[in-house]
Amino acid sequence: MAQPKEKYHHGNLRQALINAGQQLLIEKGIHCLSLRETAKAAGVSHTAPYRHFKDKDMLLAAIAESGFEQLAEALQNAAESCADDPEKQLTEAAVTYVKLAITHIEMHQLMFGNILNEDSMSESVLEKKQRVFDTLFKIIENGQKQNIYIEAETLELAVAAWSLMHGYALLISSGQLREAATSLMQIETLARAVTTHLMVGLVKSEKFAEEV
Repeated sequence: MAQPKEKYHHGNLRQALINAGQQLLIEKGIHCLSLRETAKAAGVSHTAPYRHFKDKDMLLAAIAESGFEQLAEALQNAAESCADDPEKQLTEAAVTYVKLAITHIEMHQLMFGNILNEDSMSESVLEKKQRVFDTLFKIIENGQKQNIYIEAETLELAVAAWSLMHGYALLISSGQLREAATSLMQIETLARAVTTHLMVGLVKSEKFAEEV
């Protein structure tokens, strides 16, 4: 008797499963995502995912890797759009980060919500995640080289900037700032204002230097 064939043949099964899993994550949430449901959404047999993912954690790590890559590229594009203006670079990066986080809440939670099992995170996943921070680090470093940002540890300033972006995004996505910002335009406007307040602490000030 002939063996049953796959329901559908994909030229790139792994990527098809990642795409299907990402869509399920967005539509139904992480708790409803499984290898079986992902296979069904991708149009393949329920055993097909095991060719690339031994369990759900490995699939989630691959989906997160895709998210980190998209975020890193978006931040890089934002930075390159105003390469000669470090202050604007930081603002645009912050707005980009917040907009992606609140429009893809489930993905953002997967990427940064301590959901992933570290044992299932490959070097490739960790590299993509690091690239997100490195982009922000380089923006701060570039501003320091142009004598715009204060002479402090670049790492500390980058962490401060990321903490602000991430914290603001979480406050928005969890509904804690409903009165302050509801529409996407209001959210973006507030993100720019918050980033400006951050930069007041980064831009050189003789008075501040004397007090320190």
